Amino acid sequence: MHGRNNTPPPVIRAITRNSIVEHYGAPAVVSTKRKRDPDRPTERWWIIEPVAQAIFTATQLSEHPDLAFAGVRGTGNTADAFASAGAIEAFIARVNTHRHHTGLEPIPTDRVTPHMFRRTMAMLTRDYPGSEIALGMQLKHAATRALAKRSTQGYAASAPAWAAYFDVALADARFEKLRDLYDAHRRGDTIGYGPGSDQLRGAFDAVTATAQAQHGDARVEYDLLRKARIAVRFGAVNHCTLDESNPVDAKCLENTVVPPGHRGPLVDRCQPARCPNSVIAPEHLVVWRTEERSLLTILETPKLAPIRRAQLQRELDDVRVVIRRTTP
Repeated sequence: MHGRNNTPPPVIRAITRNSIVEHYGAPAVVSTKRKRDPDRPTERWWIIEPVAQAIFTATQLSEHPDLAFAGVRGTGNTADAFASAGAIEAFIARVNTHRHHTGLEPIPTDRVTPHMFRRTMAMLTRDYPGSEIALGMQLKHAATRALAKRSTQGYAASAPAWAAYFDVALADARFEKLRDLYDAHRRGDTIGYGPGSDQLRGAFDAVTATAQAQHGDARVEYDLLRKARIAVRFGAVNHCTLDESNPVDAKCLENTVVPPGHRGPLVDRCQPARCPNSVIAPEHLVVWRTEERSLLTILETPKLAPIRRAQLQRELDDVRVVIRRTTP
């Protein structure tokens, strides 16, 4: 469900109390279709369970006799005073006011609309396996995969005027993580395990040596680090140091057909235990050890099918390869 920040009332503001129904066995919201339809028929849109729960919660908080999304109890706002843009501005002001207590970074005071949040999520989701279904759910088209495929591809594409800011933000976030790794290496801390870690350490040592030869300070080191263009992609279970210009021995690219125009790793085929480009950082160990315990628990199930048991054992073997690699 979404609300557009334009002259007509947002779509979400048309949802009334008791609008959650069951339609062909799935939750749906019933409302009046006003967009591009002068007849304004009553329609039913399938929704996912979290959306149904959100609408129900909104009706419990709303002070309006009919609308689900209106003034909230205790705020002093009337239904007519509620606006998406005003709510977002109030949220940003509150976060920035209390950031010294929460530790959050300040949110820029530029103009922000609900549409921007929705599009950002669509773009972030676009490049992952199963993205059409995920995008369809994000865009409230949860009925069928076909509908998701038909209606989301253009929406997920980067708008030229907007993409530049997005790319800069991603580059800045990536460099901050890379700088943290570099600082940890300079302190003598362990930044990771495996062949990929050796590549990173070599690149970091080259940056340090160049800066020392130039008699530079930390600012010079960071500038050299940014210009070095070190190939590293940060992940939740490992980091990837695959070099797009020389993807030698990348396990994710073995025995597969790379889509036309694709550059970089195939994330859904990543093999952290076997790939020489994989970096297992200290923070990843918690995930791998948790996975080992989970697999051992499942393998203790008495009536586990032999094929399933063999599959789980292979997964456990891979997990233990990773863990052994991190053991001195």
